[in-house]
Amino acid sequence: VYKRQEEYRAASDVVSAALMMPPADDDRWERSLPSWEEMLSSTAWDGDRCVGHAGQFVVETTVPGGTRLPTGAISRVGALPTHRRRRVASRLMDELTLDADRRGLVLQSLRASQATIYERFGFGMAGEYCEVIVDPRRAAPIRGADTTGSFRLLHHDEIVDVVTPLYDRVAHRRVGTISRTASWIQRLVGDAARRTKASFVVVHHDADGVADGYVHYETAWDEDHPTEPTGKGEVHDLFGASDAVELALWQFICEVDLVTRWRAADRPVDDLLRLAAHDTRAYRIRNVDDEQWVRLLDVDVALQARAYRSVATDVTVRATDPLLAGNDGTWRITAVGAERTSMSADIVTDVAGLSATYLGGTSWRAMAATARATEHTPGAVEVADALFGVSPLPY
Repeated sequence: VYKRQEEYRAASDVVSAALMMPPADDDRWERSLPSWEEMLSSTAWDGDRCVGHAGQFVVETTVPGGTRLPTGAISRVGALPTHRRRRVASRLMDELTLDADRRGLVLQSLRASQATIYERFGFGMAGEYCEVIVDPRRAAPIRGADTTGSFRLLHHDEIVDVVTPLYDRVAHRRVGTISRTASWIQRLVGDAARRTKASFVVVHHDADGVADGYVHYETAWDEDHPTEPTGKGEVHDLFGASDAVELALWQFICEVDLVTRWRAADRPVDDLLRLAAHDTRAYRIRNVDDEQWVRLLDVDVALQARAYRSVATDVTVRATDPLLAGNDGTWRITAVGAERTSMSADIVTDVAGLSATYLGGTSWRAMAATARATEHTPGAVEVADALFGVSPLPY
C-alpha cells in the first residue's frame, strides 16, 4: 500500500508540473489521496522516475432518453517537459481507451486543457458551457420560479451526506450529466464542509417538504467595487428537479444580502435564467467554451442506448475507428433505434465525428461543413440532425 501511494504521489507531481501547478504539500496530498485511489491510472516511467500519467474515473453519463452509460472520465493527463514529443502522453491515452474498452465502458469523456489535442484520439466536442455574470438587483424577480417551496441552509457536517444523493436524483435532467464519485463530492463542497471559506449549500424543499434541488455558493467582499463596500458571489452548483425549482434557487441567490454581483463559471449555453430575469441584460455571458469531449468506445451499445426524435425517415451513418476496429461499420438510424446494416452510407465520418454528434449538442451540419463528415445522399445531414437533436442542450 505504501509503495502504491508513493507512486501516486510521484504521478501527482508529474501532473502538477505538466499543468503548471505547484506540487501538493502534505496536507493537500492527504486530501487528494482518496481520489487517486478511486482513479484507474496509467503511468510511464524512465527508470525509477515517473515521467507521465493519465487516469480515468468510472462514472455514468446521461444520454438522450435518460439511460446512463458507464464512462471513463479522464483526468490528470500529462508528461514531464523532458519527455515531450516522445509519444508518452499519446501512448498513455491509447492505453486508457483500450483499458476502458476491456472493462466494458461505453463512453469516455473529458474537459480539455487545450482544444486541439483530443480529436486525434477519437474525441469529439459534444457540449459547451458559458461563464456568466448576474446582477441580482436587475435580475429579480425571476419569472417562472416555484413559489410553493421553502429553503434550508445546510449545517456544515451534513453537506456531503445531503448533497451526494440529492445530486444523483435531480441533476440528470440534462443530457451529458455525469455521476460524481465520493472524492469529487468531497472536493467540490470541501470549503463549505470544512468551513474554510464563506461557502454555503442551500436546499430547496417542495410543498411536501421533499428536497428537490440545491445551490452551492460562496460570498466575499468586493474590494474592486468602485464606489461603495459591497459583496460578490460565486455560484458553483445549481440543480433542481424541474425548471421551476432551478429558477426558485436563482431567486434565492438574487435575494442574498449585500451581494451585488454573482459569477457562475459553468452554466449551460441555453440557460433559462437569461429569459427568466426581469431584465435580460442582468445576465451577461462573458465566455463560451468547449466543455465536454466525448469518445464512443462501443458504438453499437452507445447508438442503441440513446433515444432519437420522432422522424419519419431514416439515415445510414458509416464510422471508422483507427484504435478500436470493432467500431468500424455502418448503422441505420431511425426514430426507434439503431442497428448495423450492409446498406450504403448516407453520411461517412470517423469516431470523433460520431462522438461529437452523439449527445445532440453538436450538429451533423457543423460536422459536414467543417469536413469532419461527408454527406453522400442529399438531405441526409438534415435528417440526421432531426434524429439526433435534443433540447435542452447537453451540459
